[in-house]
Amino acid sequence: MMNTIYAFHLRYPYLALMLLFSALHARGQEARFILTNAEVAGDSLYLGLKLDFSSIRLNSRTCLHFTPILANARGGRLELPPVLLSGRRRYRFDRREWALNVNGGKHRTEPYLIQLYKRHSAPRPVSYHIGVPYSVWMGDAALLLRQEVKDCCDLQLLGVDTISVRLFTGQMIGRQTAPVRQYVEPLITAPSVTYSVRDIELYASMLSFLEPTVEHDKKLDEKAVFYIDYPLGSDNILPDYRNNRTELQKLDSLLSPLSAGDYSSMEHIRVCGYASPDGTYIDNERLATSRAGFFASYICSTYGIPRFRLETTSVAEDWEGLSVLLQSEQPPYAATVLSIIQHAGIFNGREKQLMDLRGGEPYRDMLHRFFPRLRRLEVSVRWNIRAVSAGEAYRLIYTHPEWLSLSEMYGAARYYRPGTEQYREVYEIAAYRFPEDVVANINASSAVMLTGDVKSARAYLQRVESDPRSWNNLGVLALMEGKPGEAEEWFRKAVGVEPQKARRNLQRLQRITVTDGRRLQDEKQVIQDKRLSVEDKSRSVQDNGGER
Repeated sequence: MMNTIYAFHLRYPYLALMLLFSALHARGQEARFILTNAEVAGDSLYLGLKLDFSSIRLNSRTCLHFTPILANARGGRLELPPVLLSGRRRYRFDRREWALNVNGGKHRTEPYLIQLYKRHSAPRPVSYHIGVPYSVWMGDAALLLRQEVKDCCDLQLLGVDTISVRLFTGQMIGRQTAPVRQYVEPLITAPSVTYSVRDIELYASMLSFLEPTVEHDKKLDEKAVFYIDYPLGSDNILPDYRNNRTELQKLDSLLSPLSAGDYSSMEHIRVCGYASPDGTYIDNERLATSRAGFFASYICSTYGIPRFRLETTSVAEDWEGLSVLLQSEQPPYAATVLSIIQHAGIFNGREKQLMDLRGGEPYRDMLHRFFPRLRRLEVSVRWNIRAVSAGEAYRLIYTHPEWLSLSEMYGAARYYRPGTEQYREVYEIAAYRFPEDVVANINASSAVMLTGDVKSARAYLQRVESDPRSWNNLGVLALMEGKPGEAEEWFRKAVGVEPQKARRNLQRLQRITVTDGRRLQDEKQVIQDKRLSVEDKSRSVQDNGGER
């Protein structure tokens, strides 16, 4: 049993910038975490923690959030339900926010426990027991603790500390008996059939792993939409005006490959400004063009990108975007408005017909409901991604799989033994990144069949069942599902595609069928012998009874 104590001083000096900081009175306070249990049993990871808040003091308007996090260096991450220590008034405010959905439906993980702080008594210790579906990346995961505070508005981050650099540093601990609350993360379901190592070795030699086409030029296209607020009479970008700061943060994500080493180089950026149909066409055209130009200048000055890398275009009246919104949201007048857009030209009274429709009610609704969403800026970036080695692909497969070609991803798979979960993960990431690629789906089916997961293999092969290259794997799948007749049909069809492998599989299938037949005959003979033995004993008893 582990019994290591981790104490974290809450970083309240950071909160000096916050309103009502003086009410916290928390300098010198600390929360204590004790990791009591970490164990893998079956397909689940079980954790036990004890939390001690006895030295914490809060006012009634404050709530502290403590969120355990599992994370590893390759991008694996899972946030566990937080424990909340809340003042009574803060708890009432939060309950009202949740009921009224004040934050617009913003999702946060449901708390493990909300403990109300009582002014005249120390908070009770918390026993935290949880079970989560185990994934391979958790084997080298660290256990972190994120600390946040809510006083009057949104959550503010205090800090993220490390409870354990590596969750499993020694032998696994025996399964704990305390009741465990299950926290379900969407994962691929475990196979219902268990296969022996000998079976898997046999299937491994029967499966098809196809070579992908090597990509010499890798391009990555990314796009983001920005809704920028402007002061009256200005087209300039003011980062601190209204919600602009939040919108402009999207640029950091869009341009992040700039700061990711030497893997990528920018080919070009396109900025397109859109205006809504209300107003005159000339004014809308000037507005869309001007705002696209100002936004391009902002990108150049903020990120140091040469101006010749940027192209600007504009759409004066975004009727196409309006049509898409009408088709997706289907207001009562959608069909009539779409008909007018289709049959009346922009300069032939289209907007006038819409303004006159049903006394102008549909137009007024679109003016407030749809037109603001049409006034936007779309930025698309094209990156050139250089070729990477197998070692680089191994490091990027979990962090930036979008930078890898299919062949480079398979280079990363060579670092793992076939049949392991890591090997399977690489092939499934490849199929996720290239969902329409036949080779990616066939190879993913082979990788998951090596772990005995016929359900996932069926899903991958159904995508490409019409392609002859999938027929051999469909035969192996049928054999694993106990359908030798169907397997033989697929193998015979595959002879024209993979003649050597398909013929060998047919020969193996015949041997497997003969062996299974002999085994069945042997089992029938054993049953017959037992039945005869029982009959003989019965006769013997009857004979003895007659003598008496």
